[in-house]
Amino acid sequence: MIENGELKIEKRSDENSADKLSGYAIVFDQPSEDLGGFIEYVDRSALDGVDLSDVKLLYNHKFDNILARVDSNTLLLTVDEHGLFFSADIPNTTIGNDVAENVRNGNLKGCSFGFTISGDAWENMDNDVAIRHITKVESLYELSITPMPAYKETSVSQRSLDEFNKEKYENKNSSSIDELELFRLENDLYD
Repeated sequence: MIENGELKIEKRSDENSADKLSGYAIVFDQPSEDLGGFIEYVDRSALDGVDLSDVKLLYNHKFDNILARVDSNTLLLTVDEHGLFFSADIPNTTIGNDVAENVRNGNLKGCSFGFTISGDAWENMDNDVAIRHITKVESLYELSITPMPAYKETSVSQRSLDEFNKEKYENKNSSSIDELELFRLENDLYD
């Protein structure tokens, strides 16, 4: 559901099954917070051709706080018209459980990302706050769940695998719905 221009999140879990975190770690064509004299946008084509096979999901940009990774099949990434969607199996570790609980109670609501670029464009350079467009990401190496995301429209939510499978059936009465489609349905992201 979108409320006041922001995606609202919720937690669903079952103590007897693994938790999943999902959401948008990168949103296209949405402004960042003021990053020290400029506001940044990620263009829709910025991720075209980017190798996503070694991306890691972290807590707060710290590599010793790893939650999932693509190359171990615990992190799935999908680029769509909204941005970069992720779905992660969260480990039953201290950091995994702490992050899941903080998402559940609303302390953690957004995401950030670590990247290098090979293309950008600037405008409004003579104003107090310039605008930067990321036109081409060179390398994306990490996504982070963080309490202070640079982009407010990023999101993270939590559910158990059992809850996900139950909702999948209830919302579509079909086994072909995936996590991304369910997230879009729940957050009213269909145009």
